[in-house]
Amino acid sequence: MNRAQHQLHITAEWITDYAQSIEAPLQAIHGDIIAPATMPIIFWKAFDIPWLNMDVPWIHGTQHFSYNAPIIAGMILDCELALTKVEKKTGSQGDLTLYTHTLVCAYNGDLIVTAETVLIRVGDQVE
Repeated sequence: MNRAQHQLHITAEWITDYAQSIEAPLQAIHGDIIAPATMPIIFWKAFDIPWLNMDVPWIHGTQHFSYNAPIIAGMILDCELALTKVEKKTGSQGDLTLYTHTLVCAYNGDLIVTAETVLIRVGDQVE
């Protein structure tokens, strides 16, 4: 399937800006700022995702996060975004195509977070 990789430097400013945008309180461990649990959803902005046509409307389906450790300011994460499944269904609005993506981020070789996101296209087109 389709895959893209990107390295992300997680700064305290980035975490603070994201936390403020979702009105989440800042948290810290041993004085280090921790990213809110949903922050990996914005990591997508750093990726070139050639298999997604962003000129058409998408519906956000489901999203799940699984953490082995918190994301902490100062980390440089090695992330890979993969299209792991494409599934056609029929819904009340007609044909739907569900695109399941898995984002995996590691720090110094250790898995930090896995995030699974389903995006939905209405219609019968498959990208």
